[in-house]
Amino acid sequence: MRDSPPRYVVDTNVFIDFHRGGLLGAMFALPFRFLAPDVIVEELEAPDGQQLLAWGLHRIASSGDQVVAVADLAAVHRRPSINDLFAFVVAGATGATLLTGDGALREMAESEGMTVHGTLWLLDELVRLDIVRGRQAAEGLERMVASGRRLPESECQPRIQRWRAG
Repeated sequence: MRDSPPRYVVDTNVFIDFHRGGLLGAMFALPFRFLAPDVIVEELEAPDGQQLLAWGLHRIASSGDQVVAVADLAAVHRRPSINDLFAFVVAGATGATLLTGDGALREMAESEGMTVHGTLWLLDELVRLDIVRGRQAAEGLERMVASGRRLPESECQPRIQRWRAG
């Protein structure tokens, strides 16, 4: 029996980053299984949640226990959005890695010992696995930054330069 692909619970920010960068289709070419709570799939308009499902996103229905866990977390943590808290709870329940672009959510997940990655890590994986060429990744990252996505400039510029040179 072959190994199942690694699982990643994706928050809204990452989907928006890749949509704005024109690399959403490439993201779904990665050999990963992407999961998202039903509330995130339903909230997405650009990109469209239904299109993401067609590309292979797996929607996770929220259980009653998960809704209670999110409510409990929301009472203590004001910064991550409710939907981001659902991503946190689903990642914890499934043992999947959390993919987030939200700093408060990343900090919260890391403090709980979760493995967390973000948009830049996914871009690195696209290039490393030769799904996109460096130039294409650089252009996508530039589009993300130009559209106002909040990505650390100190990490973006070296990647853009390296990918354009390579």
